[in-house]
Amino acid sequence: MSRHKPPVQSGSFEGVIEVRGILGSAVNILGTRIVRGDWPVGGVVAREADLVEELRVSRSVIREAFRILGAKGMIRSRTSDGTRVQPRSEWRLLDPDVMDWRIKAGDTESLLRDLLRVRLILEPGVAYHATAFADEAGKQAVHDAWAAKVAIFDTPGLSHEERRQEFIRADLQFHRAFLSIAGSELLDQLFAVIEAALGLLLDLQMQARGYTNELIGMDEGHALHEAVFDAFAAGDAPLAEQAMRALIRGAIEDAQQGFLLLES
Repeated sequence: MSRHKPPVQSGSFEGVIEVRGILGSAVNILGTRIVRGDWPVGGVVAREADLVEELRVSRSVIREAFRILGAKGMIRSRTSDGTRVQPRSEWRLLDPDVMDWRIKAGDTESLLRDLLRVRLILEPGVAYHATAFADEAGKQAVHDAWAAKVAIFDTPGLSHEERRQEFIRADLQFHRAFLSIAGSELLDQLFAVIEAALGLLLDLQMQARGYTNELIGMDEGHALHEAVFDAFAAGDAPLAEQAMRALIRGAIEDAQQGFLLLES
């Protein structure tokens, strides 16, 4: 796994920890260190007294930080056995904090590969459902999202970086519009949790294609999105599903090149 920094700044989930101040800082530091592997799975986390001295906080702060990390499935504390790191299978991997710590700890590539698998499994079915069952409001939302995505190319007065960021925003909104048609609170929350990681993924794809500063070489990606929209507009659910699958496979190919950039 690559330990290089992600293609954009790693603070995409900044501020997601509900607890602020000294406690929030302690949780952030310890969570990042656990993900980074400072303490191995099954191993005992540093002694409470040592962490009090290192982080310059009280014992009550460390204990509460352990409680929060335990609720995220990352550690387990037992009086007779100390506080030990749990296997990753126990972690709440969709917790925004855990995703943030994975990025900060250099686990970006693994996170994005997971995300690509989720997208390939989930989004073609979402496209089928949206196309088959969208009401007028849903149809309008997809049409508006597509119009906004197309307009990014022609919007005057934007710097190259602003245009690139607006493109990422519009791309996310396009996918969100399809998902919202399902009317599922669970899917809505799932997308909200992974949205910042999707932003990282889109940025990685853009770097792989060489349009870091300008929207160049984007014809293929735009055509893949257009195929999804055209199938949706035509009410052809099987074709929309097929087009979305092709779009995500294209994203996977781009990301593979992006991962090579991270490793170089």
